[in-house]
Order: sequence, then C-alpha cells, then structure tokens
Amino acid sequence: MMTRLNRTRLLVAAATATTLAAGAAILVVTAQPRLAPWTLDPTDPRVSLEDVEREVARRHPVPEVEPAGLAAMLGRGEAMLFDVRTQEEFDAGHLPGAIRIEPGSSAAEILSLHRDRLGDGPVVFYCAVGVRSSQLMTATLKQIAPHAGGGVYNLRGGIFRWAADGRALVKGDGPGKAHHFDASWGQLLARTTPR
Repeated sequence: MMTRLNRTRLLVAAATATTLAAGAAILVVTAQPRLAPWTLDPTDPRVSLEDVEREVARRHPVPEVEPAGLAAMLGRGEAMLFDVRTQEEFDAGHLPGAIRIEPGSSAAEILSLHRDRLGDGPVVFYCAVGVRSSQLMTATLKQIAPHAGGGVYNLRGGIFRWAADGRALVKGDGPGKAHHFDASWGQLLARTTPR
C-alpha cells in the first residue's frame, strides 16, 4: 500500500523530469538523501507534537518560522501564506488570508499563479505538521526565494501547532478548526489542541 508521503515523493521525482531538445527524454531525479523510514507513531501517547516538529526539521532542513513569529508578521500585514494541504483539509479551517496550493505544485506553477503577490514580505508555507510544506519548499525554494523579498519559511509544527497555541483558524466567514489529516494524526491533534 502506497502512503501519501511515498506518493508525494513520486510526484516530486516526476516533477523533476526534464525533456531534452531533439525529442530525447531523460528522467533526471534530483539527488536526495535516503531518509530512514518515519518511525514516529502519532497514535502513541508518548509521541508529542514537539517530537514531530524535531523530526520534520531534521528530515527537511528548511528555514522555519514559529507561530508567534508568523502571528507578528500577519499583524503587520507582511506575510503571504500558502496552505499546502488538500481541499478537504483547507475547507475545515485555515490560517486567515492563506491561499491553498496542491502539495505537489512546482515552482513554475506557483510563480505563474502567484508571482505578483509575493512582493517584499515573507512567504510562509504550511500544512498539517510541516512535512508536505517542507517537502514543497525543498523542491521550490531556489526558484521562489528571488521573488520573495522577505524570505521563504515553513511554519514550524504546521496548523497543528497553530491550533495547539490557541490561534484562530477560519472557515469561510466563520471560525474553522484544524483538520486531522487522517485517523492516526487525528489522535496527535486531539492530544495537542485545547478543547
């Protein structure tokens, strides 16, 4: 059974395919370090969101911003937010002002749709806990960074951390909630967020 993470890796590899002139096609897969299998079980009560945050940062070393730092940026009207989750997750609740993009989006797709919105402020990607958004950043950072005057960041701990800190999410014109991603991750979310 193929996991969502493996499907995302395949999409990233496929997105790096390059077609050469003269009709010859060669698949160029970016060299990525071979990561050990994910060993943190979100259903294990001993696994905390902090454990997940450390593991994501170790596996995907990209620039991060803490929720408090992002809240300050948003308070100043500075940050451009990209939600790297499914439509179902986004519809349950998202950060105010966020634009949803597909987890497998390429830099070319992001820039063609949103280049004019990037401007001088920081660009922040987020997902449930930071895995999909940091994977997207790893694949697109070099192309997007020149268009983001304030830097490009991953929200540490994702929407789970944002919600755990008691920060507001929106759904349409009303309040939203963090989507659990799946039943296993929902257990971690339930242990982490205030009731």
